[in-house]
Amino acid sequence: MINLIKNEFSKIFKKKTIYILLFITLAYIILSNIVIKATNDNNSYYYYDDDVKYYEWQLAELDPEDASDLSMYIDTKVNLETSKLIKEYGSDSWQAYIISSVLPTHIYTMVSHEYTDEITEEAYKEAKDAYDIAIEKFKSGDWKYFVNMDLDDINTSLEEQYKLKEKTEDTQTLNSINQTIADLELKKQVNEWRLEKDISYAPSFLNNALDNYLSCKSNLISYEGRDLSRLSADELQDYNNSIEQASLNKYYIDNMITLNYGDNRDILLSLFNQYELFILIIGIVIAGSIVSDEFNKGTIKLLLVKPYNRVKILMSKFIVCICILVLAIAFIAVSQLIFGGIIQGFDSLSIPAIFYNFDTNRVETMNIFAYIFLTGLCKLPIYILLTTLAFACSTIFANTALAVALPFLGYIATPFINQLSLAYNIKQIIYFVTPNWDLTQYLFGGTPMFSGMTVPFSIIVCLVYLVIMLVVSCAVFKKRDIKNI
Repeated sequence: MINLIKNEFSKIFKKKTIYILLFITLAYIILSNIVIKATNDNNSYYYYDDDVKYYEWQLAELDPEDASDLSMYIDTKVNLETSKLIKEYGSDSWQAYIISSVLPTHIYTMVSHEYTDEITEEAYKEAKDAYDIAIEKFKSGDWKYFVNMDLDDINTSLEEQYKLKEKTEDTQTLNSINQTIADLELKKQVNEWRLEKDISYAPSFLNNALDNYLSCKSNLISYEGRDLSRLSADELQDYNNSIEQASLNKYYIDNMITLNYGDNRDILLSLFNQYELFILIIGIVIAGSIVSDEFNKGTIKLLLVKPYNRVKILMSKFIVCICILVLAIAFIAVSQLIFGGIIQGFDSLSIPAIFYNFDTNRVETMNIFAYIFLTGLCKLPIYILLTTLAFACSTIFANTALAVALPFLGYIATPFINQLSLAYNIKQIIYFVTPNWDLTQYLFGGTPMFSGMTVPFSIIVCLVYLVIMLVVSCAVFKKRDIKNI
C-alpha cells in the first residue's frame, strides 16, 4: 500500500495541473492581501464637497418668496449649512456625528425663523444659544460636554418614567414603562462607559463597539418576558447572535481592545471562509481526475497488472486525495501567515482569538493557531465529503468533467437546500449530509441549524455518506472491464 501511495504522489506532482492550481491560489492570497491593505490605508470617509455644491445649486433654483418653494428652500438650506460644517471639521471627526445628529434641529429653527413667522423669538434664541455653544465646544474639542448633556436628558426621562410607574396599575402599561426604563438605563450605561473609557464619537473600532453593544442589548430587551422555548428558529438565532455580539463588544470595551478588520490576524481567523473555494478546487480537481485520467489515457491497464488487488489500488488513490486536500489547507494557511505578515505586518497576531462560549456563557480567548486548527477540523467533513464525491464520480463514470462539476454543483446548492428546508420546516433534512457536514455550528455551544441535531449525530451521518460513496466506488471499480480500454 505504501508503494502504491508513493507512486500516486509521484504521478500527481508530475502533472502541471497541481502547480498551476497552487500558483493561482498563491497569487490570489498575495493579491487579496495587497488590495485589503491598500483599502485600509486609503480608507476615506464620505466627502461633503459635492454635497455642498449640490445644495448650493439647488438653493439657487428655489425662491423663498414663492410659497410653493419655501418648505424645500428651508430644508435645502438646513442641509447646506449642515454639510458645510461637516466639511469644515471632516467627516471622520467626532464633531461630524454631533453636527449630523444634534445640530440640524437647531439650524432648522434658526432658518425657519428667518423666512417664516412660525418660530417665536424665544424658540429662535434658544436654538441660537444651543448652536453657538456647540460651535464653541467643537473648537475646544470638548466632546464630553455632549455626552454629559445626553446623560442629563436620560436622567430626567428616567425620573419621569419612575414617577409614572408608581402611578400605573395596568399590567400592559407597566410592561411598556419597564421596557422604556430598561432602554434608558442601557443608554445611560453606554454614555458612562464612553466617559470612563475616553471613547469619543469619532469613527473608531471602540466607538463602533459601543454602538453595536447598544444595538444588541436593545434587541435583547425586546425579548424580555417572552418564552424562549416558543421562539422560531430565526428568532432563536437572532437572540443568540445578540447575546454573542453584546458580550464580545462589552469585552472589547472593558479591555480596550482595538481590532482591525481585514488584517493578517482577521484573515487567518476566517481562513476557511476566505479561501474555502480554493481548498475545494484543489481537492476536487485532483480527486475528480485521479481515476478517470487512468481510464482515458489507458494507463489503468499498467496499474492493474501490478500484484495488488483493485480495492487496494483504489484506496491508495483515495488516501492520496485526502493527503493532497490536507496539504492544500496547510499550504494556504502557511502562505497567508507568511505573505499576509509581510504585506500587512505580524503585530496583529499578538491578539488571541476572542469568542463567546455558550456553554460557559462568557467570552473566552484562545491561541490563534489553536483556533484555526480547531476550525479546520470542524470544516474538514465538508472538504472530505466533496472530495470523496469527486473521487466516486471519477471512478464510477470515468469522466473528469462530470466528476469535477457535480461536487461544485452540490456545494453551490447547499445553502439553497438548507434554507428551503428551514422555510418549509422539512425535518427529514437532518438525515441529509448538507446540514450536518459543517461542525463549526456546534463550536463553543453553538445552536445547530435544525433541532434534533448533535455532534455525534452529524458525524455518523457524514460517515454513512462517506462509506456509501467508497463502497459503491470499490464495487464499480472491481467489476470494471478494462479489456477494451
